[in-house]
Formats: sequence, C-alpha cells, structure tokens
Amino acid sequence: MMHFRLLLAAMALFLSACGWQLRNAQVVPSNIGSLHIATQAANNIFVSELTRALDVYGVDVVSSAAAANYSVVIVDFRENRRIGTLNASARAAEYQLNEDVDFLITDPSGTPLTSLLTASVEGSYEIEESDILSSDNEERQVRMEMREEIVRQILNRLKALPAENNGQNPTNP
Repeated sequence: MMHFRLLLAAMALFLSACGWQLRNAQVVPSNIGSLHIATQAANNIFVSELTRALDVYGVDVVSSAAAANYSVVIVDFRENRRIGTLNASARAAEYQLNEDVDFLITDPSGTPLTSLLTASVEGSYEIEESDILSSDNEERQVRMEMREEIVRQILNRLKALPAENNGQNPTNP
C-alpha cells in the first residue's frame, strides 16, 4: 500500500512538472469578464449548455448586453438528421446528424468584433431494429456530445477576442 501511494505521488509530481493538464483546461481566458448570450430561443438546450460551460470556466453570464464585456449573439441553430446507410431490408441502419450554430461576438454597444462564425459538428449512430429504445438513447447521447463540441468551439473563439478589450468593458475603462 505504501508503494502505491509513493507511485501515485511520483506520477502526480511528474505530470505537473511536464506541463500536462486536462484537455480543454483554461479554454476561456481568465480575464474575459462578463458575457451576455443573445438568442431568440432562451430555453434552448444548447443555450443552457453554453451557459453552464461558461459558469464552469468562471465567466459571469449576465442578462443585459450593456452590462457585459462581450455578447455572444446566436444568429441561427440548425439540426439535421438524414439516413447514412441502409440495411439489407432497405431500412435505415445508420443516421447522420449535423448541428450548426451561426454566431458572432459583439462589444457592449453591439458592434461586431467578429464576422459571422459557424460552429459545426457531425455525428452518427446505428439503428438497432430489435431495440428501438436503445437507438433513441444513443441518438440523445450523440446529440449531447455534439452540443458539447459546439460549445467548445464557441469557447475557443472567445480566445481570439482583441487583447486590449479582454476583461475590460470598453465603455468603463
């Protein structure tokens, strides 16, 4: 047992010394300040996921664009499902899923800081004819993972905000 603890401590020391960190750690700059999410679909699952992720990274999501350092404006959210492959009975054996989010980032006055950007992801899942419920659950799981990837893409775009504005509201220096 003592050897295990010593080995565990040595591994932790080695990993911290080599610069290793969890994937996507510190995705959002720590000095981003507050952020507003502007969208027509306030109860959208995607918007909830984006808000949750921003909260995890310590970004304060506010309800007013004027009170925020930046706004992420969700222009469009598209979901698509189409048959990917057919089985021997000419029924769907696999579905292809696509999700796209068009967005831009603005300053507190609404001036765009980016052109229209698109976060896009594809996924697929197989249909199990003998267990439709598991196929439905797999589709839900794949869609959840796809939304997480779109959120990750949007968070990565926040890194590209102008350095002189990072964390500072231009109207309140």
